[in-house]
Amino acid sequence: MTRTILLSSLAMLALAGCGETAEKQVVEEKLGDYKALGTEPGWAVEITGEDIAFSNQEGNDFTLGIHQMKKTDTGWVIKGFSDRHNINIYVTSGEQCSDGMSDRSYADTVKVEVSDTGTLNGCGGAFTEGPDGAP
Repeated sequence: MTRTILLSSLAMLALAGCGETAEKQVVEEKLGDYKALGTEPGWAVEITGEDIAFSNQEGNDFTLGIHQMKKTDTGWVIKGFSDRHNINIYVTSGEQCSDGMSDRSYADTVKVEVSDTGTLNGCGGAFTEGPDGAP
């Protein structure tokens, strides 16, 4: 009798597992190639493929591999680091931004935290309006 109950229980467990569906594969989103810049002090970030290139008017230029790229509710967080440099980029998508010097407007607001430089604010993404009012 004990043997019958044990076999019945195992059969029920096996059948219960048959109705489960496989987990969906998570597809990681990528920002793609992206440019951002800021003025006073002047700086630029370019994300291309798996790399982040940073440059500023003080000559603190470097390129790092992307270690994290995550889509958030408001935009993107991109991070890179090495034994010498660290960079965190926060993109707020759809929050229009003007660079203040060229009268161009951009699609995104960008904050960049850079080792040995500090926190920088600027604009990124596509032009939404140029100096003559045209995109």
